[in-house]
Amino acid sequence: MAEAMLSTSVSDEGDDSSEIEEELTLLDIPWEDVIFRYIMPCLPLQTKFQLRRVSKQCLEMVTLYFSINKTVNTCRIANKMTTGAMSIMTRNNTSLHDLVLRNSKDWLTDAVLRPILKQSPKLQRLDISNCSSVTNSTLQVLGVNCQNVRTVCLNDCHWVSVDGLTVLAIQCVNIESLDLTGCWGVNDEAITLLAMQCKKLQYLSLAKIYGLTDYAVSILAREATSMRHLNIRGCWRLSDDSIRSLAEHSGNLRVLEVRDCKDITEATLIVLRMRG
Repeated sequence: MAEAMLSTSVSDEGDDSSEIEEELTLLDIPWEDVIFRYIMPCLPLQTKFQLRRVSKQCLEMVTLYFSINKTVNTCRIANKMTTGAMSIMTRNNTSLHDLVLRNSKDWLTDAVLRPILKQSPKLQRLDISNCSSVTNSTLQVLGVNCQNVRTVCLNDCHWVSVDGLTVLAIQCVNIESLDLTGCWGVNDEAITLLAMQCKKLQYLSLAKIYGLTDYAVSILAREATSMRHLNIRGCWRLSDDSIRSLAEHSGNLRVLEVRDCKDITEATLIVLRMRG
């Protein structure tokens, strides 16, 4: 692709019969203003790596693109990624805003992820859902180095503990969206601290956290006043008391997911439905 030539003919005004042929390659197009903005985002990740192998100039172009790219998303090819490829994509990048590594079970570890987080102070979104080889030390690095993060997805990260979430809650007070679905190690203590620290929290999923009780939800209702969407599916210890607390204190709540909560009845849910 990089060797494809575009031929344009330019006619001399003084002599219509004389033509000057100008040859342009892909690499002559402005890199940052055109290629990086409009072409590279449309290419599959595999194609970008293939482009690196075309020529030295292509290697230079793709390397520069990776160094200033604000989004890394590997979820579509998570099972084909390698630590080497991730290193190439992130080693010189200090501008990352979005890091989506969902379902990276086989290759994503603390040793791979922590260096990326340490050099990404502008990170806004981290999604490491279903990444089973990461530990709470990554959350500690996230809390220390990425304090402006807005969205964190930890769906089915069973390794998340009270200590890991505590660091996140204390350091990353600007979090607006947090998915803790299936994080069984989290308890009431961690959730109450989260509610008191993260006042901008608008979306929170606590689904399938089986140790969650009415006490934690009552604190959430009082403290997390910006909450608009709460997911408590499968939290079987919760009762109607949780719904009464939300109905009384959570004036901004618009979505409540309560499926598989055996002790929550329609009689209390109707209060929220009547409110819209």
